[in-house]
Amino acid sequence: MYRIGICDDDRILCSELEEQICHISGEMDVKAETEVWESGESLRKDLEKGFRLDLLFLDIELVQANGVDVGRFIRNELNDMEMHIVYISSKQNYAMQLFKIQPLDFLIKPVSEDQLREVLSRSIRQRRDSGDYFEYQKGGSHRRIPLKEIVYFMSMDKKIRVVTKNGPEEFYGKLKEAVKGLPGYFMTIHQSYVVNQDFIAEYTYETVKLTDGEELSISRPYRKEVRERIREREKRRRAADWRKE
Repeated sequence: MYRIGICDDDRILCSELEEQICHISGEMDVKAETEVWESGESLRKDLEKGFRLDLLFLDIELVQANGVDVGRFIRNELNDMEMHIVYISSKQNYAMQLFKIQPLDFLIKPVSEDQLREVLSRSIRQRRDSGDYFEYQKGGSHRRIPLKEIVYFMSMDKKIRVVTKNGPEEFYGKLKEAVKGLPGYFMTIHQSYVVNQDFIAEYTYETVKLTDGEELSISRPYRKEVRERIREREKRRRAADWRKE
């Protein structure tokens, strides 16, 4: 599901954009879900609660928290560099203010359907190229984390802790169910741990040491498989480095 947001205090424009996005996503055979906010403040509150979007069409001239402030909040406070932000405005003189926010695009009102089609297509293409996500539910909201940022999963009774480069997240669930379908670079080392091999710095027969210095135990039933998989991965890396030379 591709999650698209529209934030503009013009209800008519929001309705038009929502209708056009629905039409375009249908043409592209993309399952899209669109949410609308009529103020930057209401959008900020939902984002603070964990609501996440793939693509956000954001008006700059909002009355309360303007689009520039909301963009800075997304990038700097939420540390979300993955969300694609497309600014929409009736004015053109915002280039320098938007530079550090790194928007996907800047569209001048009125926005045509062709412009929307091109932006939506580009957003989806870039998202697919950037890699996959781990998705989960927490507190009634749908959340997602780029797989490349996940260090390891840990089972905690009825909860699962996801440790990422930016800190831990927790949600209710069973580890065995949550990690189904993960890429091959995730490896079970213990009934309570599933680790991203990209973050393993060292290993012994009984432990793995992560790039941040943390050590995790390898339980006896997994030791042989863990050792073999790490060695095979190291062999492939050496072969790839040799070919580059």
